[in-house]
Amino acid sequence: MMNLTAVTHGRPKQLQSLMCCAAALLLSACQQTQIVFTPTEPPSLASFDTPYPLDNHLPESGVIIPATDPMFSDEVYTELDLPYQLHRLASVQSNHDLNSNSQSTHALSRNSLSNRVSLAAISPQAPFNNPDILQIALQEKARALAISLADPCLETFSIRVSLHSINLSLTCPDDVNHIYGLLIQFWQQNTFIDATTAPVDIDNIRRQLKLNKHLNAFSGAEIDKVWREKLLGPEHPYNKVLNNDELFDSLNLNQLQQIQQQAAMQAQWHLFLPNSQAKNAEFNLQASIKQWPMLTKSLPKSLSKSSSHADKLETTTPKQTQKIYLIDAPGSVQTQVRLGYRIDYRIDYRIDYRIDHSINHAIGHTVGSELGDMSETSQLSSQEVALSCRSLSALMGRSFSGRLYYDLREKRGLTYGIYGQCANAPLSSSIKFYGSTAIEHTGAFVVGILDHLALVKTQSASQGEINALKTYLIGEDLLSQDNSIQRENQYLQQLATGLTQVDVQKLNAELQALTPKRLLQLANGAFSGEPLIILRGDVDRIIPDLTSKLPEWQLERVKVD
Repeated sequence: MMNLTAVTHGRPKQLQSLMCCAAALLLSACQQTQIVFTPTEPPSLASFDTPYPLDNHLPESGVIIPATDPMFSDEVYTELDLPYQLHRLASVQSNHDLNSNSQSTHALSRNSLSNRVSLAAISPQAPFNNPDILQIALQEKARALAISLADPCLETFSIRVSLHSINLSLTCPDDVNHIYGLLIQFWQQNTFIDATTAPVDIDNIRRQLKLNKHLNAFSGAEIDKVWREKLLGPEHPYNKVLNNDELFDSLNLNQLQQIQQQAAMQAQWHLFLPNSQAKNAEFNLQASIKQWPMLTKSLPKSLSKSSSHADKLETTTPKQTQKIYLIDAPGSVQTQVRLGYRIDYRIDYRIDYRIDHSINHAIGHTVGSELGDMSETSQLSSQEVALSCRSLSALMGRSFSGRLYYDLREKRGLTYGIYGQCANAPLSSSIKFYGSTAIEHTGAFVVGILDHLALVKTQSASQGEINALKTYLIGEDLLSQDNSIQRENQYLQQLATGLTQVDVQKLNAELQALTPKRLLQLANGAFSGEPLIILRGDVDRIIPDLTSKLPEWQLERVKVD
């Protein structure tokens, strides 16, 4: 009995001990685990040397020269006053052409079951007003026409809108005159306000505009809006014509019609037709002129926000300093990163020998001899801007074979991917590197990008890396030539930026002749000054890491409207 009593009285003590242990575990689980921030490392470059014994046994690759034949041929009719420039997809001329990569698309288009017709509006000197509104409105009009007319061709409607171009296209096995007639309906003077011909739902357009704004905030795309504002300044034409929140709320059919007519009056028109050998490709020029929309002579100025700022761009361009802009996304497990430079026709070529974060300072002393005695500033042509933009964005951020991807993902595991983007537009050009990283990698990730940008300005690339870059760029161009839609987009981009076919051929020739010394010059021109850095993540968690790894940089929180 004594033993039973002792065992019975001991159980509450055991239960009490167990409860204390459980409470301790629960309390410890509620505590936030301290973040262990990733250390920084010097930049690492891939080797492009051919390993032994393959170095003497691999065949030598010849120079890759893209085709010089134009994808489109211009048709000129001096006796007619055409409101558009007419372009025909080039046709196959001989059996020899069928074996040429440059003509493979032409051969396919000749035997295609469908005809593709595109009507493009181009505005090289100034951006279109409210292109974001017009894009959704035209898509809504296409839906309304497809319901009203029950025409299968309208189901193939495609729209591509940029600040300087609006391209509408249809692809179907029908007569090109019929397809042209459908496209013209989108630009008629009363296409939005006439309730008898496929009326659009203005309420739905307003809802989509507001929904897109919320989706951008949810998806993180708002960082690109902040990027554009900080890179160009709030008064730049590109920022004045987009995201008109006030108009999003009050938009009516009359205002929508005015936006469409303003774009139509501002545009230079280009019509793309299949080659003349295609089925149902005969085009009635006289009928097309009669169908062309009558444009309003004058429009109210209340909708115009893009007054000519082109002559003020140099004085209003924000000067980048050592400042990192932070967009707060509480609870986010990743940090979105945007980092890059604006490239304008006037570029500072001053050499910066300061190399941060464990890069050898002695590297900088070899740069002067390679660059020679360069003036402090140099005026770049549009072609030179395009060369810098294209070659450097690919060198650093061309996915798997780019410097940033190789080092920051493959070697150090700081990200799933980091990429480079060249934005070459008529009123501004820029190079942007973008990617996402875990919260604990934020500082090391940003420092890693900055280290590589410093390294490319001070240390010449190897000849093997230059050869790999050339192969990538020219190969990319060759692939685009095998797709008529890509070639059409390239052609419109050339029209918007003022590059001729001769300029493009010269650009390809310069890419073929690219040397380590030339690339070093381009890097010092494009990556001069301080880069623009914008981060979106849990600000309270990443600030300590940024302050530790980038003490010389100021941190500024940005609120997105």
